[in-house]
Amino acid sequence: MLHSIKAIVLRTTKYTDNSLIVNAYTDRFGLQSYIVRGVHSRTSKVKVNYFQGLTLLEMIVTKTEKTQLERINEVTGAYSLIIEFDHIKNAIALFLNELLYKTIREEESNPKLFGFLINAFEILGLKENKCANFHLVFMLQFAKYLGFYPTENYSGENKIFDLIEGRFLNKAPHHIHYAGETLSRFIYELMNIKFETSEQVKITNAERKQLVSIFLDYYKLHNALSSGLTSHLILEQL
Repeated sequence: MLHSIKAIVLRTTKYTDNSLIVNAYTDRFGLQSYIVRGVHSRTSKVKVNYFQGLTLLEMIVTKTEKTQLERINEVTGAYSLIIEFDHIKNAIALFLNELLYKTIREEESNPKLFGFLINAFEILGLKENKCANFHLVFMLQFAKYLGFYPTENYSGENKIFDLIEGRFLNKAPHHIHYAGETLSRFIYELMNIKFETSEQVKITNAERKQLVSIFLDYYKLHNALSSGLTSHLILEQL
């Protein structure tokens, strides 16, 4: 059966000299894998440049439930969510692309998550050179849809964030997976700020690097991330 869908390309892998496997997060079917044939053919209507990471596609696809690889019949629209000529935004987008590919697993419709992703990347594209904290806010907000958003119980007494419990404590726990008072305060502030104003939380580059490491550990501890990311290393160079 044919379906009209929207999809965010997460990863593309060469299958044969003229075919691709495309992993995409769709508005109607969640995470899906598609085989695309003839991408280098002059007569093909489906072009290889449609399948770059973080491209938003409007497509006509098959859905048979009989195979893990469905087929793309037609691409009716393609829009890149990557911001051209802005290396900082592109580095953030690359990092978030890898995060999405390694964490999204559900093969069912989740319109709220799909809408969250589109909205977030639209805001990133519109922000004017003040996006250094954007990925930190994204990682926290994304955790809501994965089911382990931190408990908002920060207070004058509860100033230590426990990564295992996902809540703020009044003293350090008896394990190593926690953030100190300064970073815990930043976590709470980032939980309570919008993408549009994320730069208002004043964080140094060194602290930002520590927070990324903490958030990646947080994802791993809550079984959302089974392997490490590498693209965050690019962010550290900016």
